[in-house]
Amino acid sequence: MTRLADELHRVFGDPPSYPRAVVRVQVGDGQGVAAGREEGDRLVDAGCELVVLDSDVTTPATRACLAALLGLEPADVADRGSADWAGEVVAIRSLLRGTRDPEQLADDVVGRLIGLLDRLTERRTPVLVGGGTATATAVLAVCTRRPAARDWPLAGSAPDEPHAGRALESAGVAPLLDLGLGPAGADVAVAVVRAGLEALGA
Repeated sequence: MTRLADELHRVFGDPPSYPRAVVRVQVGDGQGVAAGREEGDRLVDAGCELVVLDSDVTTPATRACLAALLGLEPADVADRGSADWAGEVVAIRSLLRGTRDPEQLADDVVGRLIGLLDRLTERRTPVLVGGGTATATAVLAVCTRRPAARDWPLAGSAPDEPHAGRALESAGVAPLLDLGLGPAGADVAVAVVRAGLEALGA
């Protein structure tokens, strides 16, 4: 309970305040960084006090962002379980030849995640992220560009992919759960956060 309490105090204050309005955002498509920022503004303006955010979509652009942020080679981040692993390596390498700026590498999905996280954390709104690779990549992209953003994300679940876990670690965000749940772990973590806040008297 000690680490959970520390994380809840970090994000929800001391004494912590219970989020009355919780919104679940599962990103399966998007329109890029700018649209994500606009979406973040709409959520906060509507009174949202906790966003549960994740995506189970992982594209070559996501992996190129991850490689750029962690200083890895395309072959390191490509999905070795893919039927076209070599083709994915080539696609990632081609993207990285153009730029190593995560926002420029981002496609619509990871761009939306970056935009959402950037605006939500800028407006001091807690974000509970799941274990998706694109989500972990977006967390590191935002925290690298704006270190003050680290105060607002909670990692609900450890990612299945090791490099995604390393992204969260590099961002200074430790998962609350490590049960092999992947992207589904965010929903389980919501119950853990609620119970923890109630135990702390929120």
